Amino acid sequence: MVRSITFLLPALALSFTPAPLPRRQIHQLVSSGPNHLFSSTEEAQQSDATVALPHDEQYTFKMGESVQYWLDYQPESTDGAENLRNAAARAIQQAGADARARLYWSYHLARATFFAGQGAAAVLNYRLFDSSKSDSSSPPSSGSSYDLNLLDNDDVSDAAPETPLATGGFDVLFNFIGSIFPEAVATWEQDWVAIKDGKFSVPYDMRQGVRSRQVNPFYLADQSRRYIKEARSILTRRNRRLDSDIGAKPADDDSFPYPDYYKNNFHFQSDGWFSKDSAKVYDSSTETLFLGRQDAMQRLCLYSMSSWAKEQGVSGGGEGLKMLEVACGTGRLNAFVRDNYSAAEMVASDLSKFYLEEAKGHAERWEKFAKREDRNKKIGKFSVLQAAAEELPFEDNSLDVVFNVYMFHEMPTEARRKSAMEMARVVKPGGLVVWVDSVQKGDRPSLDDSLANFQYLNESHYPSHLVEDVPKLFVEAGLECFEKHVASTSKSLSFVKPKAKAKVKEEETF
Repeated sequence: MVRSITFLLPALALSFTPAPLPRRQIHQLVSSGPNHLFSSTEEAQQSDATVALPHDEQYTFKMGESVQYWLDYQPESTDGAENLRNAAARAIQQAGADARARLYWSYHLARATFFAGQGAAAVLNYRLFDSSKSDSSSPPSSGSSYDLNLLDNDDVSDAAPETPLATGGFDVLFNFIGSIFPEAVATWEQDWVAIKDGKFSVPYDMRQGVRSRQVNPFYLADQSRRYIKEARSILTRRNRRLDSDIGAKPADDDSFPYPDYYKNNFHFQSDGWFSKDSAKVYDSSTETLFLGRQDAMQRLCLYSMSSWAKEQGVSGGGEGLKMLEVACGTGRLNAFVRDNYSAAEMVASDLSKFYLEEAKGHAERWEKFAKREDRNKKIGKFSVLQAAAEELPFEDNSLDVVFNVYMFHEMPTEARRKSAMEMARVVKPGGLVVWVDSVQKGDRPSLDDSLANFQYLNESHYPSHLVEDVPKLFVEAGLECFEKHVASTSKSLSFVKPKAKAKVKEEETF
């Protein structure tokens, strides 16, 4: 099993690996449809441009301690076994501090073990039943607009790199996992410190105990079944890289005006965002990819919310606040936010009606738990809304907090700009906008050479995301910089909307 686990993350993605990989020059390819590598000549030039990074340093963010920590982060050793031992020892030592620490660390170590085992089973399943060879001769679809095998116009024979699943030896892969697990532990250490500092509470699903569905064997078995099936499909598409494997579309009777860029099966996931099955396996898929650290990375948005709430004198529970999550996905993070601002009115918006159904499920489970924990707790109104980030159906200056996680890297540049404008438009003067997404070039210098490999999981706008001047988009929309935080391979930037200056009444002269 240990040997199998070492294939887990490399098999699922080439992204975020500290191991050195050759730099690749990315050029614009054919752009006749929604799934082209870059949405415009401007986006291709932006990705190729030599820029001073990170952009964030040019602005007036208050930098959290995590920014420098992850800027300098390196595994303690080049030996995978030593890294694993050291990281496990740190986790066990911290778990012994008190009852809350035991709860926190036992939860995360158990989840990491589950996701590692689940990933190992998926890789073994793929190895036994790999269908990419038998299907590799299938003709490309006429509607596709680029070939993932050809990402360098200077050398058309240069194919997307294969995953270490196909090329890596045991020693290489063991050292790889030896660098990822310590990073997960470091991420949880940061998350735990934030909890102890009062930035947010111990996540509610840790406090549920045996009532949590994450310890329900029937739920776990169903998730593993779904994940193993989905991982096999993802790995097959990723490794054979046929044009016919790219793209997704809504059902024929779905008339919602989806943006063209959205009609893609990002990560090579089945059905893109357009099915119930996709929504039900998403959290398990991504947490397996990140070895259980995704929740902690997403909770970065709570750092700035905590600082802002203190400055604004927000009452306990956030009563009176109106909050919006843009592109809420399955709503798992949304439940974490509501757990800390339970009395606030919350709207969760997304383009996918299937993911919105999952978000409602998370909301209902949290509300039931909150009432069990404290029957007198005031719970604010919750609603979901199918809407595009570029056209938010809210009045100007109507919301106190707007937050968005993991959206920009799947959008073309112009859509990012419009989304930033919309978030700035709907937030009130004095209100907060929080943005969380993948780190960019310059945030983790040791990863700069390998970050772009994430594009090979059908993430066509990721290269331009790596060099996008995100603060500029929000500042030009009228916001002011607030805070920056980093956790592993995610970063958070937050902004406030300036309050209108009081008009000075001119004295009348007679």
